[in-house]
Parts: sequence; C-alpha cells; structure tokens
Amino acid sequence: MALLERRVLIIGLAVYLLLAIFVWFALYQPRLKARQRNAAQAAQLQKQLDETRARVKGIGRLREQVAELQQTNAQFIARVVPRAQMLSMLRQLAQLAAERKVRFLEIAPPSLDSLLQQESPTAPLRSVPFLITMQGRYIDIGQYVESLDKFPYFVRVPDFEINAREDIRPEVEAKLLVNLYASSLATGGKL
Repeated sequence: MALLERRVLIIGLAVYLLLAIFVWFALYQPRLKARQRNAAQAAQLQKQLDETRARVKGIGRLREQVAELQQTNAQFIARVVPRAQMLSMLRQLAQLAAERKVRFLEIAPPSLDSLLQQESPTAPLRSVPFLITMQGRYIDIGQYVESLDKFPYFVRVPDFEINAREDIRPEVEAKLLVNLYASSLATGGKL
C-alpha cells in the first residue's frame, strides 16, 4: 500500500506542479505583459508631455521670431517701388546723382513688353531694368553707386561699364544697369 500511496502522492504533486505552471502562464504572464505595456505607454506619454512642455516653453521665443519676421517683411515691402512712382523715383535718383556731382546723360527704359507685364499674387514684384548713362569723376560715380544702398527703395546695380574718353577728361562716362524692384500691388507699404 505504501507504493500506491507514493504513486498517488507523486501524481498529485505532478498535477499541482502542472496546475502551478498553467496558472503562471495563463493568468500571471498576461498581467506581467500588461504591466510592461502600461509602463512603456506611460514612458512614451511622459516623453510626449516633456516635449509638449518644451514647445510651450519655447512659444514666447517663437512669437518673438514671428514679430521679427513680420517687421522685416514690412520693411522689405516698404522698400518696393509702387509702379506708379517709378518715374518719380528715377527723378530722385537723378537728384541724388546731381548732389554727388554726377550728371545723367540718358536713361534707357526697358522694353515695352517688360513694362506691360503685370504682377500677380504669386509673383508680386519684379525687377525692372534701366540703362543709365552718366558722366562725372570716377570717384564721384563710385560714391553715387555706393550711396544707392541707403536709398529708400530697392535699387541694385548688377552691371556697369566705365569709358574714359579723351574729350571729357578728367571725367569718365559710365553706363549702369540699374534694377528697380517694383510692383503694381505695392500700395501704402503693403504688398
């Protein structure tokens, strides 16, 4: 009988061991995995929360940058020549040249098709080239070109040619290609 009791005891222990292993894998393992998923989600949410806090903290700086960009844009638009004022601006350029002891001899306007082009909201401004022939001392012409940087409107000189002729010495004759940035949409400092 002792042998039969031992067998029943061993079989009972084996069943309890198998039941314990089944409970471990069937009930406790899913809870462990759920805890790990919850911990991973909590870590991810904490990371997102920290990133959001950092962004919220940086909003003040972003607002400052937006204000700076708006101010820069307003300054840029204020320097675009309204199309209706191009001729008066050329007079201002000639007057500035006279102050620098430089004389305008000729202003060659761009071609007619260039003048007739209209601006659109997708291309609100364009460069209008003028060929200006002027006469004066070399240094005066150089100072005049340098002073165009401080002109209230955008004026660029991408190309120039200087001719030293014998009949006008000590002065020289210069041909400047002057680009004016104009827009028919520029009115009242807005584009």
